[in-house]
Amino acid sequence: MQIQVDLERYRRQLLIEAIGKSGQQKLFDAKVLVCGAGGLGGPALTYLAAAGVGNIGLCDFDVIEPSNLNRQILYNCKDIKKSKAHIAKKKLKKFNPDVKIKIYPEKLTEENISDILKNYDVVIDAVDNFKSRYLINRAAYKSFIPLVCGAVCELEGILTVIIPKENTSCLQCIYPIKPSTELTSKVFGILGAIAGIIGSLQALETIKFILGLQHHCLKNKILIFNGIENTYRIRTTSKRKNCPVCR
Repeated sequence: MQIQVDLERYRRQLLIEAIGKSGQQKLFDAKVLVCGAGGLGGPALTYLAAAGVGNIGLCDFDVIEPSNLNRQILYNCKDIKKSKAHIAKKKLKKFNPDVKIKIYPEKLTEENISDILKNYDVVIDAVDNFKSRYLINRAAYKSFIPLVCGAVCELEGILTVIIPKENTSCLQCIYPIKPSTELTSKVFGILGAIAGIIGSLQALETIKFILGLQHHCLKNKILIFNGIENTYRIRTTSKRKNCPVCR
C-alpha cells in the first residue's frame, strides 16, 4: 500500500538517510511475526509499532500473571489473568492505529507453525524455552524466512539473526544440544531492563532487515550483553556440518 497516513508521527525517522520516505514505505508494507509477547516481545512489539511496521502478527497462548509485571511492559495489574495476545493487540492499536495486528492466541506446534509463518517476511523469536526456539528455528529455516532470536537470563542477554536464503548458521548450530534443565522464565531470574534491551535490539535488527540493511545485521554472529559490566561482545558463529536443520 502507498503511504496514506499522517507522516508527522514518523517525521524524526524520516530524517534518517537510511529510511526516508521510501524506507518508511518498506516498513508500512512489511509483515513481521513476533512469537512471544512477554519480556522480549513487549519492547520488540512496541518499537515495531512505533516505527510503523504495517502488519504485525503476535503469537502467544499465555495469560498474564503477577510475576510477569517486573519485565512485561505491555501489561498492568488490571490485566492479570487475561490473554496476553488480546491485551497486547488492544494496547498496540491504541498506541499506533496505523498498524494492523493479527493475533494467534495458541501454542505453536509442528502442525500449525508452517501455516502461521508463511504469511510473514521476518519472524522474531521472543519465547522463553528451547523446545519452542528449536521449533521456530526449524520452521523458519525450512520456509526461508529470516529469524531474529533473542534470549535473556538474569543479568545477561543474547541476540542473533538467521537468514536462510544466505545459508547462515542457525540457532541449532549455535546451541546444538538442548540444556538438560529447561531454561524458562519460571526457573531463573530476569531483570526487566535486560529484557528491554534485548527486545529493543530485536526490533532494531528486524527494522534493519526490512530496510535492506542485511549486511549490517548480526548474521553468523551472536551478540552477548553483560548487564553487570555493561559490555557487548560479538562472537562469530559458523554452520555445523551435522546440523539437523541447516546442513
